[in-house]
Amino acid sequence: MANIGLNRGIKNSNKLYQKALKYIGSGTSTFSRAPGVFPDGAAPKILKRQKGCRVWDVDGNEFIDMVMGCGPVTLGHGNKRIEGAIIKQLKKGVLFSMINELEIELAQNLVKDIKSVEMVKFSKNASDVCAASVRLARHITNKDIIFCYGYHGFHDWYVGTTDRKSGVPKNIRELTKVFDYGDNQGLKKMFEKYKGRVAAVIMEPVIGQRGSYTKQKYNSSGHIKRIPIKNCDQVKTLKFVKKIAKENGSLFILDECISGFRFGVGGAQDFFGVYPDLSIFGKGVTNGMPLGILGGKKKYMKHFDKVFLSSTYAPEALTLAAAIENLKIYKEKKVIEVLWNKGEYIDKNFSNIIKKYNLSKYVSLAGYPVRLMVNTHLDDGKQNNILATLYQQEMFKNGILCFSGVLMLSISHSKKDLDLLIKAFDKTCSIIKKAVEDKNNFEKYLTCKPMSPVFKGLRERNAVSN
Repeated sequence: MANIGLNRGIKNSNKLYQKALKYIGSGTSTFSRAPGVFPDGAAPKILKRQKGCRVWDVDGNEFIDMVMGCGPVTLGHGNKRIEGAIIKQLKKGVLFSMINELEIELAQNLVKDIKSVEMVKFSKNASDVCAASVRLARHITNKDIIFCYGYHGFHDWYVGTTDRKSGVPKNIRELTKVFDYGDNQGLKKMFEKYKGRVAAVIMEPVIGQRGSYTKQKYNSSGHIKRIPIKNCDQVKTLKFVKKIAKENGSLFILDECISGFRFGVGGAQDFFGVYPDLSIFGKGVTNGMPLGILGGKKKYMKHFDKVFLSSTYAPEALTLAAAIENLKIYKEKKVIEVLWNKGEYIDKNFSNIIKKYNLSKYVSLAGYPVRLMVNTHLDDGKQNNILATLYQQEMFKNGILCFSGVLMLSISHSKKDLDLLIKAFDKTCSIIKKAVEDKNNFEKYLTCKPMSPVFKGLRERNAVSN
């Protein structure tokens, strides 16, 4: 692995970042890409180019990318077919003054491929369509309270529940309430407390929860290869939430921005067999181009003649062309099957390494193989930012660009790439083991500053089950 990792230092990265701080508010337009999310001094700050699953920073260091643009790039950076579709459309036009036929074609394809969706609306990001789904639910139900679980973007209705709520009026913050995944009795009590006021329950169908599943032959339409056991906890939870929402006259909304096009083309809802009133899709639908999709039943979506959701750039044709081609590739290349198989390979090998070093009290795996998460925590289960920083520091040192949590796979990750990832994880765990044996003195092994989470406490709030 001598050719990957921080072999050339990060001098140019640091220099450019100082320029970013001078001209860009907080130094970046996306917090999840900010240097604070990565170990300062042990990771580059500025990337220059990328291809497949490899990225290069401005100093010439090479890494295997396990973030993949924060999740959207499931086919790999610079996919030739996606690029070809974009270039072809570029010659025809980018932003039309009236409806373009591609908007209709993509909508038709999505309705065909996603079981719960009968109509769609487009915007440029999932945050916007999450906010639109809340607005729509309030209009339809004539109620004001929203229950949520997971992450749903930057708009006031949601971000007011986080520690980054500065600037959000108190009366808006009070209209959104957070519930815990799987705490059915707690959710029931919340409905009782706000009886007659709950417009919708919006949630990610799964974050880090692990569940049992079986295998089946790959579906020719590109939907599922693995199916959950019918009585697994995630199925029970989703069925309960849907049932109690219906009983209280509230809409059931699934935010599939991350899980969509990973668990299946039809999302985790197709995987678990629990279908919502409204769905949010984004990320994996375009392989990197900006698109947010709100889909649902006609009886709800028809209200958009009264509820406002509009954007100048929503029907931008390059993105639509990319999405249409992306759907074709998913079916032809059996992308979902490939992602599951690669994820299972990592899951098995990572599990063996954790067992080898006897680190289960400090490092654990969460989530399903298609969206695997690496959790770092103290032996009492509490999250530890110092340990998370040490994990990332060592992974970067060994040529892996990653978060301290989720691993974002693409079909461009070869077996060689995965084996390098596994070797890096093994070396990282060996260092963590040394720190554990050194009376849990993780800070001693740091060569960089501790990281600063984007949302302090959000990971703990949306607790994962191992």
